[in-house]
Amino acid sequence: MSLKDTLTQKLEKQVESWETKLDSLRAQFNEYKAKAENHEATEELKEKTAKRIADLQEDIDAARAKLKEVRASGESHLNEVKGKVEDFLNRRS
Repeated sequence: MSLKDTLTQKLEKQVESWETKLDSLRAQFNEYKAKAENHEATEELKEKTAKRIADLQEDIDAARAKLKEVRASGESHLNEVKGKVEDFLNRRS
């Protein structure tokens, strides 16, 4: 497997993982919200969840941008891109 394929696969797996977490987070919030009796607690949870969702969506968007960069890179730039991808994934894991 080429370096480009390896980086692409890593990023695609990470995006899939984050999208699964995002879907789960949204479902958990909706379930909790439906059961919540305390309006103030619901609002606080809503704010925290909205922040987590936004952060996760930002990570997904950034990973997709990195994926695009990997796909567009020629072999001569892949080692440079590899370092950026690995740094990105390590900071967000």
